[in-house]
Amino acid sequence: MQNKLILLLLIFLSSLFSLYAKTSNERIDSNIPESWILKSDTFFVEQQPIEQKWWQYFDDTVLNSLEELAIANNYDLVAASYRIAQTKANLRIAEAGFYPQISLDAAYDYNKNISAIGMIAHTGSLGLDLQWEIDIIGSVRNKANAQKKVYEATKEDYNAMMTILVAQVADAYFSLRTTQLRLNVVKRNLDSQKETMNIAEARFNSGLVSALDVSQAKSIYYSTAASKPQLESLVSKYINTIGVLLGKLPWELESDLALVKDIPLRENPILVPVGIPSEVIRQRPDVRSAEKQVDAQAAQLGATRADWWPKFYLTAKFGYASTDFQQLFMNNNMYWQVAPAIQWTIFSGTQFSGSTQAAKANLEISINNYNNTILSALQDVDDAMQTYRYSVKESEMRRNAFKEALTTFSLALDLYKRGLINFQNVLDAQRSLLQYEDAIVSIEGNTYSALVSLFKALGGGWNNK
Repeated sequence: MQNKLILLLLIFLSSLFSLYAKTSNERIDSNIPESWILKSDTFFVEQQPIEQKWWQYFDDTVLNSLEELAIANNYDLVAASYRIAQTKANLRIAEAGFYPQISLDAAYDYNKNISAIGMIAHTGSLGLDLQWEIDIIGSVRNKANAQKKVYEATKEDYNAMMTILVAQVADAYFSLRTTQLRLNVVKRNLDSQKETMNIAEARFNSGLVSALDVSQAKSIYYSTAASKPQLESLVSKYINTIGVLLGKLPWELESDLALVKDIPLRENPILVPVGIPSEVIRQRPDVRSAEKQVDAQAAQLGATRADWWPKFYLTAKFGYASTDFQQLFMNNNMYWQVAPAIQWTIFSGTQFSGSTQAAKANLEISINNYNNTILSALQDVDDAMQTYRYSVKESEMRRNAFKEALTTFSLALDLYKRGLINFQNVLDAQRSLLQYEDAIVSIEGNTYSALVSLFKALGGGWNNK
């Protein structure tokens, strides 16, 4: 029997020492680079990134109003605000452990005693009971701190959701405007192609060319017209997307968004303040949320460690009790009791060790998640910077290509009218004109989408007040 007790004690002590073993993973904060790898260009500057209302950089009143509506009405964001309220209530529940529980007990009994004929008894009692866990080891403190960090992480999750939301609205808006402009490009080219078709018909009627020229012109015209329905469908799709993000029915927005509005073409790119990596890490709410989760799991581990140690309690009672209710508050009917106590669970099977090991595993998971969030954040910013840079460069090249295509078509049409070249040269030039003009609009839209992605990656947009 003695050997068994010694063995149990050794198991307890070894488990106790293992509680304080260090975690195997470390946070990678110290490995964050000091600056971005920036080439000598005019796209970025290492100043503090934008937090508030970065979409106002685009100077678009419609976009500004859409963003404000989304922040106020988006259902996912509203649900996230209720999750904040929920975790705050859980924090108050956890903090209640700091205070004693006091209950009031009152009783009154009116009865006729059968042992004493005609005797009616009035008995009563009134008292206060107090129960209090004195948090010497820190079990309650750690549990409350863990819940506090969860509450703070939930607030950062709300900010992260707002960052995503405002970026989604801006991206859908610029996609809508880009599609509308592409639709206008198709309409303009249809007008031009119809004129070309009329020229071919006139020359055919004059006997200068064969019916092949007319047929080819019609083929190009109808092929271009066939692209309209798909673009019109995309316009409806983006309006619907914006409606969902704003918590509105699509037809409530159609009148405001159906009117085509040009995306401003900039000769010089927007100079984006990207700060330095450590500033971006501090600014991104998803990184801050992951950090709070690490702190919460560390506090939870501390709470499980505290469960291994003794717990200290204080109970107290005070009140009055009497078999004669009319004399309830007489001094000789008063009672009180103060009872401090210590409770130490020496052995609980694998309950405590299992709880501690689970808490350690959760801490390891949260550290890995934090490290991965940092790496993803840095990747997001670098990818967005590269995409924006090359979109601007491609846009410049596309504009030059379109200018040349416009000149080529004008020259080809003039030479065809004079009978110096065949009609195929005109058709090739016209097809190229449509492709180059559509490419210009598309790449401009891509440039704005790249900017939106960059502002999102920098963590801006959540601090809207």
